[in-house]
Amino acid sequence: MVEVYAEGIEEAIEAWEEVRGEEANWGEFRVHVTQTLKWYVESSLRDAVSRKIGVSWYARSDGRTGYRNGSYIRTLVTPYGTVEVEVPRLREGSYEHKLWDKNGLLTAEARELILETYLAGASTRRTCEVLERVLGYKVSPSTVSSICKGLDRLVKEYWHREIGDEWRYLTLDGVVMKSRAALGVEKRVVLVARGISLDGRKEILSFKQAESESEACWTTFVEDLAKRGLEGKNLELVATDGNAGLIAAVEGMWPRVSRQRCWVHKLANMAAKMKRCNQKNCLGEAKLIYLAQSRAEAIRRFRSWRAKWKEVESKAVACLEADIQEMLEFLYIPEKDRVTMRTTNPIERVFREVRRRTRTISCFTNRRSVDRMVYAVLAYQNRKWDSAHRRPTHFTHKT
Repeated sequence: MVEVYAEGIEEAIEAWEEVRGEEANWGEFRVHVTQTLKWYVESSLRDAVSRKIGVSWYARSDGRTGYRNGSYIRTLVTPYGTVEVEVPRLREGSYEHKLWDKNGLLTAEARELILETYLAGASTRRTCEVLERVLGYKVSPSTVSSICKGLDRLVKEYWHREIGDEWRYLTLDGVVMKSRAALGVEKRVVLVARGISLDGRKEILSFKQAESESEACWTTFVEDLAKRGLEGKNLELVATDGNAGLIAAVEGMWPRVSRQRCWVHKLANMAAKMKRCNQKNCLGEAKLIYLAQSRAEAIRRFRSWRAKWKEVESKAVACLEADIQEMLEFLYIPEKDRVTMRTTNPIERVFREVRRRTRTISCFTNRRSVDRMVYAVLAYQNRKWDSAHRRPTHFTHKT
């Protein structure tokens, strides 16, 4: 068997050398990879049996603890291809090999590949079509759905984990998602919280489906954050949009913490109240207010802007004037943190990825499927932020 393996490797090397040419046949190279995979799996299984019974093939020993009992053929799907392997049996009992588990012919790595492909944006059927070329096996749509259901455990763990009280800034927002229900299609809001820790680490702390953005729904959400550790002892600023229910919930939970209104939402509200011919100039000058280096300078710019536009666009001016105090709270925090806290855009950008992923799914089959998809996108974003935060800083040393 070893000799056959060595010959297979030599043939694979020759095939690899041919790949460099324009007319190279990758299919031939894959055949050698599959043969090598088959040899590896079958050899590992035979070794596992030998360890279990205490004697190698075609050998005798007084220390034998069992007997072989033939074999059967199993189709094994791996990220490196699909092979039919000969699996040895024991007359009594079983043996451990860890090459696959009880979940079927798909290895853990193959299931992870299927899940990642699905979460990357492909539909269930498209995932099956694409991976058939990679795995050499056509995975059924029901299998993909079954694998995605494995996210349920991770979602529950995410909801019940401790989040601590190390958070300096908090951003809260919601996005509307559609799913099927007993009475037809229903729209539900996904409430999301993003935190920035004392050492600058960003993280999506939690999410929850709710019927609306009412005060009751938001209060339940922020109370859960508090129960899991976010008491607010280090909290300096909370960024929100203008939703009355959200504002009431935040003020009820953290009454002594400053609250920042989102400039993007406010400018959109102002644009809806003014003539289209004035939008570019009026909004352009209003943006100069939050670009000020200090609160005093921002107030001077606001007063100048108000004096110029009060008669022309009175409704838009009144819209900003009503909340100008909350619009400028971000100017009290360090300058390096102002851009990320003057709006709820950081969450909106994450929502953009959620919408991109769910664009191919016109309507989720149930609420759990919504939770799985949202969790997958948010967990991926958390990994990216965590990786960026942990990345070492390189300093240039002067000589």
